[in-house]
Amino acid sequence: MKYLAYFLVTAAFVLIAAIILERQLPQPTQPELIVSYSASYARYLKLDEQQVLAAVLQDLKPGHVRLQADWSAIEPRQAEFNFEQLDKQIAAVSQNGAKITLAIGRKLPHWPECHDPEWLKDLTASETEERLMIMLRQVIEHYRGQANVIRWQVENEPLFAFGSCAPPNIHRLRRELDLVRSVDSSRPILLTDSGELSPWWEAAGLADELGFTLYRVVWDRTVGYFFHPWPPVFYRLKAALVAPFVKQIVVSELQMEPWAPQGLNDLSLSEAARSFSPSQFWSNINFFQATGMPQGIIWGVEWWYAAKLQGEDSYWRAGQQLFESVDFKS
Repeated sequence: MKYLAYFLVTAAFVLIAAIILERQLPQPTQPELIVSYSASYARYLKLDEQQVLAAVLQDLKPGHVRLQADWSAIEPRQAEFNFEQLDKQIAAVSQNGAKITLAIGRKLPHWPECHDPEWLKDLTASETEERLMIMLRQVIEHYRGQANVIRWQVENEPLFAFGSCAPPNIHRLRRELDLVRSVDSSRPILLTDSGELSPWWEAAGLADELGFTLYRVVWDRTVGYFFHPWPPVFYRLKAALVAPFVKQIVVSELQMEPWAPQGLNDLSLSEAARSFSPSQFWSNINFFQATGMPQGIIWGVEWWYAAKLQGEDSYWRAGQQLFESVDFKS
């Protein structure tokens, strides 16, 4: 009974503190929308990666794009680095005058999260870590002269256990962050965490900027499809508690595609609509706005394009309308 009373008093104190702090958070009227683009995810959806990116830049005209340096693409053979694919992506985005957040590290957006080169499986954990540090240095040195790369995202939810990856290791993460700052201290570092399943404390204490995922409808093998019950103020209160430790808090993964029991590359449009219908498109955007976060990184433009090729262009047209809106100019 004593422990229950202690828990309730502590929870009440935290809630009151969060509510007070929440009032101090900025409430932007025009949040910036950022497109997250993954060439490996486009290929997974059986799309032409260059065609998808070209369509995104031409039709949506985002002012800010997150790209990712998949390890498997830039070091296909050990100690042989090839930036050709990523160079083309950065050149295309740059020609459109857009800013770039570049995600670097081993665990990056989209399944299997860790985009490992084949040769990595033959190395020990310590050898893998050393190769990771070498790869990170190569990527940063290659792109630190690129003026429109304005931010490094180091790993993707590195302290949250998800994906086909090694368990989270804060000591390894600290080493990565120290390396990034030693090679390029001119750009802020974004760390990301689960919006619904993590407290954010550890990531906020290490980052210049904190990003969190925002999912509305998900699927679980036990209960099937379900809505996350949290209202927008839930994220604002969590942000308020860690705001003193970071310069900015953003939505780093705004759900704008389905979540299904199977992979999305063979998902029917009718099944997709169970978790992400055209009406859910705007519901998720409105929910994001209600959180008051200054940036939202849109997750799903590759799938919009895949749906368009299947004859369902309402998502793509909604995306064009979204980025044409005066309320979402970056």
